[in-house]
Amino acid sequence: MLVDWHGFQYQASVPWPRSDNPQIDWAWGVYSLEEWLKLYVGPRYKHWAYDDCNVMYNIGVAFRWEQDRTLFVLTWSK
Repeated sequence: MLVDWHGFQYQASVPWPRSDNPQIDWAWGVYSLEEWLKLYVGPRYKHWAYDDCNVMYNIGVAFRWEQDRTLFVLTWSK
């Protein structure tokens, strides 16, 4: 489980990135997620951080700004 120390108040829980290729491991999911977040939200620890998540097969992310959380939830919850 990925959890960072942070002070961000806007939390989100979304499904891990998926692939049709069964050989893809969790590292691909983390890489995909981080690349998307860097591109659309900004740097880790400045605009977002990993957060606790109580849902199995989901990942938690916390955001500095509400609009970034909303964009993330709408994009990754498809």
